[in-house]
Amino acid sequence: MDVEPTLFDHMQPATESGPEANPAVPPGRYGEGSADAVPHQGPPDGFTIKGNAQSMLFHTPDSPYYGRTKPEVWFRTEADAERAGFTKYTRRPRKSANPRG
Repeated sequence: MDVEPTLFDHMQPATESGPEANPAVPPGRYGEGSADAVPHQGPPDGFTIKGNAQSMLFHTPDSPYYGRTKPEVWFRTEADAERAGFTKYTRRPRKSANPRG
């Protein structure tokens, strides 16, 4: 019994899922879990954390400065950013201009 080939015979089933399964994104200069930012392009799929190399801070989508931060590097997870030596941006209370309070 001969089976006729189908259009999808050349495709292999996916064996992995999740962010690690995307081999199309080569590791960036900060290693696995990072991707170098390309001017005028969005992030690679699965990369949502923006890193600033000058300040060594990273911004998650809930950061108040996320929208205006120009990424120099993208990270998949906060753990990836921290492993690369970046610190999460946290809002600090402003000092009062009035010393009496």
